[in-house]
Amino acid sequence: MQASTCFVQPSTETSPRLKSLRRAGGLINKLRAKEGRPKPELHDVDPALLSSALPPGSTAPALKARSHALLEARPELLKDVSSASDLKLSAMRAEDAQDLADLQEEWFPKESCRGGAPWCAELLSHEGVLAFKATIPQDETQAPVGIIVALATKQAFEELGGEATVDILRSQLTIPKYIPWDSPERRELGYVLSLGTIGELRRRGLGNALLQRALAELRAAAKASPSFLGEETKDTALRAVALHLADYNRVARTCYERAGFKMIKEEPDCYAGVGRRMHSSLLYALFIE
Repeated sequence: MQASTCFVQPSTETSPRLKSLRRAGGLINKLRAKEGRPKPELHDVDPALLSSALPPGSTAPALKARSHALLEARPELLKDVSSASDLKLSAMRAEDAQDLADLQEEWFPKESCRGGAPWCAELLSHEGVLAFKATIPQDETQAPVGIIVALATKQAFEELGGEATVDILRSQLTIPKYIPWDSPERRELGYVLSLGTIGELRRRGLGNALLQRALAELRAAAKASPSFLGEETKDTALRAVALHLADYNRVARTCYERAGFKMIKEEPDCYAGVGRRMHSSLLYALFIE
């Protein structure tokens, strides 16, 4: 999974390029009908609900998360949510696996959504994972409208983040910044694996609220060791929190930069886009004072 945060509403203007694509699409449909080939299934999705983590030009995914049906059936719930403070933040458990899987499929390219609900259950059960969801207090079903998942231990990095991620973090952060990371239980480095909110609740500060909750929990979980050299003991052993973004996700970049994250390194051609286009991976980090 890639790290994500806010959602962006694409332009609704009909450009000359879009008109040309529509004409081309009409020709393709005629050829498809002539040859008896079925038309691929498309999803009628409001562009305002699409994730900024999807590559430009992506086909709209099906919106399967329970929160969409909830808000369609009970639109009055939105009137009670003017800011993130109107929502409830709570820990995610293994029983939230299907909700997490459904949201991930909406927000990210298919190749980055591995394992579906079974993998999400394993993720949420791992002792080195911190995960939180946002729900509407008046919703008895507690359907998540936003989530954040963070890795807190080296063991979680190795088992859930992937070998390539571990190698990059070691070469770009732990070694050059002298961050201890020599045993599985180490918590000096955190990693935001996934962050997102549904499109219906964008621009309410929910992404930042989830991020701040995760950062606070990462700090609390990484307890500082007592000092024996007369130095002042810090309130946390957490030294940095990292994440990866696709270069096209400008909305997420803005959100993280406002929270104090800095770009550390760009790796070209890491994410597949539409067609043959490739996109860079950006490594961001927040350093804890």
